[in-house]
Amino acid sequence: MANPSSPAAAGHPTASDDPAEQRGYYSVSEVAALLGVSRVSIWRWISAGRLPVSRLGHRTVRIRREDVDRIVRPFRGHRAQTAVLLGDSVSALALQPRSKDHLVMFYDAEPFLIDSVVEFIAPALKSGDRVALVATPRHRAGVEERLLTAGVDVQTARHQGRYVIKDASRTLSRFMVAGSPDPARFEDVVRQLTADMGRGREVRIFGEMVALLVAQGNANAALRLESLWNQVQPKYPFSLLCAYPMREFRGNSLTPLLTDACSVHSSVIPTETYSALPEHDDRLREVAALQQKAASLEIEVAERRKVEEQLQRALADERAARDEAEAALRLRDEFLSIASHELRTPITVVGAQAQLMLRRLERTGEFDTERAVQALRSVGSQADKLARLVGQLLDVSRIDSGKLQLEATRTDLAQLVQHTVSATRSLTDEHRISVATPNSLEGRVDPLRLEQVLTNLLDNAIKYSPNGGAVEVVLRQPTATLIELSIRDHGMGVAPEKRHHIFERFYQAHEEPGNRGMGLGLFVSRQIVELHGGHITAEFPEDGGTRFVVRLPLLAPSIRQSAAAD
Repeated sequence: MANPSSPAAAGHPTASDDPAEQRGYYSVSEVAALLGVSRVSIWRWISAGRLPVSRLGHRTVRIRREDVDRIVRPFRGHRAQTAVLLGDSVSALALQPRSKDHLVMFYDAEPFLIDSVVEFIAPALKSGDRVALVATPRHRAGVEERLLTAGVDVQTARHQGRYVIKDASRTLSRFMVAGSPDPARFEDVVRQLTADMGRGREVRIFGEMVALLVAQGNANAALRLESLWNQVQPKYPFSLLCAYPMREFRGNSLTPLLTDACSVHSSVIPTETYSALPEHDDRLREVAALQQKAASLEIEVAERRKVEEQLQRALADERAARDEAEAALRLRDEFLSIASHELRTPITVVGAQAQLMLRRLERTGEFDTERAVQALRSVGSQADKLARLVGQLLDVSRIDSGKLQLEATRTDLAQLVQHTVSATRSLTDEHRISVATPNSLEGRVDPLRLEQVLTNLLDNAIKYSPNGGAVEVVLRQPTATLIELSIRDHGMGVAPEKRHHIFERFYQAHEEPGNRGMGLGLFVSRQIVELHGGHITAEFPEDGGTRFVVRLPLLAPSIRQSAAAD
């Protein structure tokens, strides 16, 4: 009777019936069958120098019989010891699970997956245990081909009900509800799977349903399914191997998923880059190399993030510059439209008055003094308006170029205000302009520029009080170093949503035809006031109208310098 532990009893070739024993060497496939491992494992041992070869051709390797006998035969039947002796991979030992283990492996290439699955299930099939393969069609075909190469009688195992094949996608669909595995339905699937194989020893299950879920972008469902496997495992006799392609974990954002996947398993088999290394020192070196790569990648990612941030800032700056340029173009077009309209009006009036006087003179041959005086007054008024418009345009140009300057002199501000108000009164009969000033209030200002500000504010008060009414001008000195000038009208006022725009260039709070202007008066006035070291504000009393307040230091900082030089 044969010894159960002998090679013949185990289904391996013996010295009497193996042609290799007679010819003195083995092929890779023969050594793999002799040891009960995969051809990939044999190639790893050869590459590591653990298994000598007598001849290495282009595609042929021969291993001497005495080398195999010397190294392997003392350890036949002891797979783990053989693996240690030959420096087998991490996966070779990990894939011999304890009862009710839940293993996970990661792979880069499918041959490593196929080899690992065969190493996991082949010993069970050979020893009479039960196996369930829940995989994709391509992987099922690859595993069966390798099982046949390893000497496993697949058809007999399937006929005996010890080898069950399930499609991963179809099995997954049986218990998925609204994108998540249903616990009750899942347990029914596991119960039926183990029951179909009959009572007996433990079942080894390979499943890649979790890999399908991750590939579909449903990582939460994959982790939930892993947890459900752990929950039902105490009730049913099975060990489980799950597998994930490492390509599904590329990128820093998926690192937590990889960590979580590892945490729900009893053992983890890394990719072939690490698992195939035979020596402990080799693995430590690989860990160090991976750490260096990780550090380099972190630096690269940080640099790339910095470059991306710089690019985003550059794009934001470019968009801002483009928006600013487009706004400038719109402003230019708007300005040209307004300026052409405002300049055309006085020019048209002057031309019309001149032509009218000329036609009358040619028709009658007489010079009508009264009408001539009226025409000349109209021409003079329009010429003044034209001069102010041109002056505002020149001021805007000076402001943009930084060339708007003050010529400060010691000035009686009370006299300047009274003179300006008097000149404005002569232009309107419908408005009552009152003025309140001290008898004298001296300050060092640019009198022409300050008069320009006051004239503009008075013009606005009259323009936007079309029905007449009171306009109050007040000059006072609230503190020893501060001058305050206010102009109050009781006219239209400004709508609340427009008030914060009134000092902007070309902005017009009122666009009625009779009230249009170039929208430069308040803009230029603010620049002049700020050059004096002061500021101008607009107030809107509850009873209507507008009150502009100009506050100036008696000696503005920029003017103090010129005063010290006098």
